[in-house]
Amino acid sequence: MPIVRFHNYHGEHIELLDNNTVAFRKTSFAAAVTFSEKPLYPGEIFLLEIERNERGWSGYLRLGLTQHDPNARFPLPQFALPDLANMDAKKSWIFAVTKTHNRVWIDGDPQQDLPLPDNLNSHQQSVLGTGPYISTSRGVITRSMLRPAVRNQRQPSNASGVNDDAAVLAMDGLDSDSSVSSTSSGEMSHGGTGRESVLPTDVGSRIGVMFLPAGEFAEMHFIINGEDQGPCATNIAYREAALYAVVDVYGTTKQVRIVQLYGVSSLQSACREVILQCTPMVDVLPLPTKLKEYLRYQI
Repeated sequence: MPIVRFHNYHGEHIELLDNNTVAFRKTSFAAAVTFSEKPLYPGEIFLLEIERNERGWSGYLRLGLTQHDPNARFPLPQFALPDLANMDAKKSWIFAVTKTHNRVWIDGDPQQDLPLPDNLNSHQQSVLGTGPYISTSRGVITRSMLRPAVRNQRQPSNASGVNDDAAVLAMDGLDSDSSVSSTSSGEMSHGGTGRESVLPTDVGSRIGVMFLPAGEFAEMHFIINGEDQGPCATNIAYREAALYAVVDVYGTTKQVRIVQLYGVSSLQSACREVILQCTPMVDVLPLPTKLKEYLRYQI
């Protein structure tokens, strides 16, 4: 299957990397709206991983769906919320991702700059089911692909027992000017360790969006770190126009990568995904430096 990419029409502060699968905001906190290269299929999950955060800003990633076609090269607003959402009523459904609001079992108002409501209805069933494999319109994927990829465990690095952020960043191939977001327990491991404590806005968090037809309209679901958050919009006239994923690399969120769920470009990238899902610390692996850099997406 073809690689899922970002569209080459995007905000002026966005730079696309790695074959248009990574969106990096070069400066400021605005003008960072981008889109999926192609419209989504019903039931297709468009999944992002937060790769880099930057201190000094408020707010985080905004994500959703839009019927504004990026191929039309329409004038791009500075922000997805509220600007893009207000361009044409009922054509965009966008929410701000926050640290704590994860459940969205109600129909939200996409025109408001609000976080996803924390309003779980226990009678709702997850669209992902309960097994280790998830069937979607583009194929079967493993549930583990939706779960967070967290980095190396933070450990005290000096006699006083204080964590040295610069040392952790250096170990992950990042510089201390672009800080990562830690979990509440300070865990930065990659794989099974510490996944439960990864916040939606942390580096390593995986956030997806999808829509499912429900009669004449469709409902939009957010998938956050492997959990279906419920329908946050239920009035989407999906038959009227194609739906693109819209991503605003806003505020503290500095860089995001599209997770390739439906087929991989090479055996090499498939092996990388498996290693990162299973191995807590890349640096201790008996591998050449170049391979470690590849595992950390540095080359």
